[in-house]
Amino acid sequence: MFNRFSQYEGVFRDWRRDGMPGLKGDSYKYIDFLTSPDDDQAARDGTLWPHQWESFLRVVYSHEILGKADLGADGLLLNIVTGGGKTALIAAIVAWLRIAHNVQKFVLLCPNLIVRDRLQDDFEGGKVFKTRDLLPNWGGPKAEDFVLTTLGTGKEGGWASLFSSTVILGNIHQFYQSNNSGQSNLSALMNGPEFALFNDEAHNSPALEYDATLRRMREKVVLRIDTTATPDRADGQTPDSDMIYEYGVRDALADRIIKTPVVYQPDIKTVQLTYTDARTGENKRVEEIDWSEVDRLGLSATQWVTDDVPMQQQMAIALRRLEEQERRAKKRYQPILFVVAVCKADAEKAAQTLNKYFKVKTLLVTEDSGEEERQKATQLSKQQKTASPYKAVVSVLMLREGWDVPEVGVILLLRKFGSKVYGQQVVGRGLRRVRVKGVDSTEPQICAIVDHPKLEHQWLWDIFNAKKHVNVLIDDLFEETADLPEPPEKQEFDKPELAIDLPPVDPDAVDDGEFDVGDVPPPPKPLENWKKALDGIEYDSINVEITNVGVAGVIGQELGAEGWKTITSVPEVTGDSSAVMTVSDGSIRDAVRDGLLEIAEALTIEAGYAATFKDRVYSALLHHVRAKFLKGSSLGLAEPADVSFAWKRLQQMRNKVEKIPGLVAGVIEYGD
Repeated sequence: MFNRFSQYEGVFRDWRRDGMPGLKGDSYKYIDFLTSPDDDQAARDGTLWPHQWESFLRVVYSHEILGKADLGADGLLLNIVTGGGKTALIAAIVAWLRIAHNVQKFVLLCPNLIVRDRLQDDFEGGKVFKTRDLLPNWGGPKAEDFVLTTLGTGKEGGWASLFSSTVILGNIHQFYQSNNSGQSNLSALMNGPEFALFNDEAHNSPALEYDATLRRMREKVVLRIDTTATPDRADGQTPDSDMIYEYGVRDALADRIIKTPVVYQPDIKTVQLTYTDARTGENKRVEEIDWSEVDRLGLSATQWVTDDVPMQQQMAIALRRLEEQERRAKKRYQPILFVVAVCKADAEKAAQTLNKYFKVKTLLVTEDSGEEERQKATQLSKQQKTASPYKAVVSVLMLREGWDVPEVGVILLLRKFGSKVYGQQVVGRGLRRVRVKGVDSTEPQICAIVDHPKLEHQWLWDIFNAKKHVNVLIDDLFEETADLPEPPEKQEFDKPELAIDLPPVDPDAVDDGEFDVGDVPPPPKPLENWKKALDGIEYDSINVEITNVGVAGVIGQELGAEGWKTITSVPEVTGDSSAVMTVSDGSIRDAVRDGLLEIAEALTIEAGYAATFKDRVYSALLHHVRAKFLKGSSLGLAEPADVSFAWKRLQQMRNKVEKIPGLVAGVIEYGD
């Protein structure tokens, strides 16, 4: 996403140097209150961090000096890394608007309950204003003047609370016009005074109803501020607001605002495969092959982290990292292992393996989890101080944006990411630094990420600009924090006067289609008789399971400009061999459904169609699965053994379908 403020950096720098001419008197007075007495270009200690200060001043400049005609007609966007303190920045802007512009109402929107609960904790009783010393004592508002109403908690009192509260916090869905409650809340808001709007996790706002709600509010909004760590979505859409500040991972690493991410992968030499008839359970054969030959077998990427033995080995590596993190924590806090699964069935298996096999107290959180489990997940930081803390939490899509538990010290990936945006959000769960009593703000902290080479997460290495240093030993890193490499050099925008504006698109420019595309073959024609081709696919009943993996060592690589690479021995897997891991029948049925949806979307996009056509492909694949694997029964009524058989055939089905030219296009074009 393009930084719209770049063209103003030069004049902005001069404006600050010249004493900020043109500001409202109260704005200047408030900025002076926040300014360090020793450096008129920096914030006072204990208030805003340097990047928060830079963000804040750009918001003030954009709103008061430039105005919406030049910038921010649909809002101003701040792109700040997870753990970068967006909440404190929001609070500073709230205080400034109240003091300098007499704004009396502030609406904080968020996409889910996890984000809402985090914001509620920060703003309840004016906590964030007190913690960061953001309110002056020269006659301005006090922390208790910012009365908070949180929608959806059962404590709000309808229109009365919306009118009387200063800060209104709610999920965006609670203002949707598609439901009665949303209509009432939006009506109350639009019949009240003007307000400032804060759109947290703003990368969600391109959704149609989300965007429509923001536009409906626009006529009452004095200033809209969007915040996010990932503005560039996987579908190419971005928020409609103007980005004015970027503070990314590299900047945060340089300033030691976040933990240093370290990725570990096993170094595999040999693989033992066991072939079993899925229908009869008969063991056909066992094969041991060299690691370099495994690609010819066409194993799915997730088998390398979800089959029993590989999962146990990955968990053993992760638990060794957790032990190292516990030694570094020195009993000041309890580090947590965060396990990310692709479906509920895999999550159940992972949680059972940790609980029963490794005897590690583990919390499982899925879409079926009750309110108690969800509350435990959001309050893990508090629970970690009890006599029996959780050491691991397993999740499927539930704990993403907004779930900020600084004690997450290890992340185990049991899934392949198709989206770089989602991958960044997951890794972001471990980037927030632990800030508790006894932990110095300058103390180096690490987030260990346990990955697998077959998941092909090269994006992870690329995003963090990974570089290698081959002679650093693992013990040197985790036993003594002094041996951590220096943070990467921070990039600064030194010569804004050299920045150029992008030329506008010429409306008269016409693409006549006459250009050379090389030797790229045209896509296959949609297959009219697609149903016959789909019905003609045959499957074998042999399951291939990874039953042993020869691991030579574990490779670790720090993500940063001065990165390093280490190799250490793999920890021995010594768990409870009597423990039996079972996956519930309902979870397997859900896994088949979710797997079909994921395959349908991927095949639709690969065929050159928009993802909105995936429903047609899903329907065709579902009927195919019923005919081939479920003996004609529906997914809900089929025998458990048949559903399990179908689950293990999904990857094989995808491979066969995508190899038939024009099949998916035929389903979309000619399917009913």
